[in-house]
Amino acid sequence: MRIALDHTSEIGVRTGRLLLGEPGLELLGIVRRPVKDSDARLKRVSDISEFDTLVSDDPDSSAVGEAALAGVPCVLWTDSLPDAIDVEGFSALLGANLVTGIGRSLVEQESTLAGPGAEVLFAWTEAGKPRRRGEPLTFPEPIGARWGTRRTSASRRIEVAAPVDGEWAGILVRTATDDTTRTVGIADLATHLEAIALAAGAIVTASGLVPIGVQRPEAVANDYLRAALRIGLGIASFTSTE
Repeated sequence: MRIALDHTSEIGVRTGRLLLGEPGLELLGIVRRPVKDSDARLKRVSDISEFDTLVSDDPDSSAVGEAALAGVPCVLWTDSLPDAIDVEGFSALLGANLVTGIGRSLVEQESTLAGPGAEVLFAWTEAGKPRRRGEPLTFPEPIGARWGTRRTSASRRIEVAAPVDGEWAGILVRTATDDTTRTVGIADLATHLEAIALAAGAIVTASGLVPIGVQRPEAVANDYLRAALRIGLGIASFTSTE
């Protein structure tokens, strides 16, 4: 894999470190910044067309336009493309972040496992002042029990956001059928989880596992989650039967 990284935050820095731990990584190119590490796989990018994938945590990355012209697929932490990008003939994986990437991929996987008749709860944390009432949720420790606010509610699916303060973030997915309730949860440092989400997107894209066009991680949920687990994602699960 030859991956170019255009980073502007701690999420991007951590993403680079995770990618350097991948046995299949041949080259990690750094966009717009000098390379100070002695790792032979690191180099400053001079030509994006030399790479299999461009990955970025920058919502306004100018390198995305360069990648589009060069026919190089992009992996973006944000849920949308930068302005003025012509999507015709362009391939990108959008929303390689905790909620849209890891969270919705878990929903896809767990919903498929439970079957079409299951009731599904999808909950995530976001920065904010904790609530004292609302939808009761229990994330893995150290987040624990929280109150959330419904964001969407369909016939058999509820989505809830729980504000938390501090450095932790989490995901909760619960599926329920007539006789079985299964809960999976994630809790870790927010920046670490976001970096795992972005690095997993880079790995599946550079490996040729993402269909051509503009996609979301849930389109390749199993491969995406396998990549995330391999680079350090921890998932707790609990199943109860009646």
